[in-house]
Amino acid sequence: MNLRTPRRFKGFLFILLAVSFSQISYAQLAVLKMIGKDSDKSKIGYGLFLAYNLTVSEAGNRVVTLELLDGGFFPGRQSDKDRMIGYISIKAGYRAIFSEEGKTGFFLEPQAGYCKVVRNDTDNNSRDGVAAALTGGYSLEVGERGSCFTFGLKYEADIAGRNYTLQSLGLRVAFIFSLAKR
Repeated sequence: MNLRTPRRFKGFLFILLAVSFSQISYAQLAVLKMIGKDSDKSKIGYGLFLAYNLTVSEAGNRVVTLELLDGGFFPGRQSDKDRMIGYISIKAGYRAIFSEEGKTGFFLEPQAGYCKVVRNDTDNNSRDGVAAALTGGYSLEVGERGSCFTFGLKYEADIAGRNYTLQSLGLRVAFIFSLAKR
């Protein structure tokens, strides 16, 4: 009896779990591309992130962000299909929306925190390190309660050692909702 799970089923199961998790926790999904070292050995990646925002200005244009979970998965190319690289990070950041009136406008958000980089092609599978990110994009306020859509491009560098440094660019679309208006 063969107890190995087919590779396509594993991929489908991962996507199903990611979508289910995002529906339950109001997390968001991202499309990622690894850049720099080892980028030629991986395909387009997928990410999942869950953030908590704390508005610190009256207009809502200054926000402290706690990214409680940010994960990325990069499968190997066809010639190196058993290879996988990924990361999980927890970061804090500060979003400045360039608008005097509210949450609608262009923004920049630098972040820093902790990361764990995982590789399945080395003897030691994971290492801990420092995560740094910069997100730039557009925030669009919708409704009367302060909810907004954000569209952004994120650069992230996860530095966890010589063979465990990972850089990526990600396209993110998120819906941030507010339960009560201030």
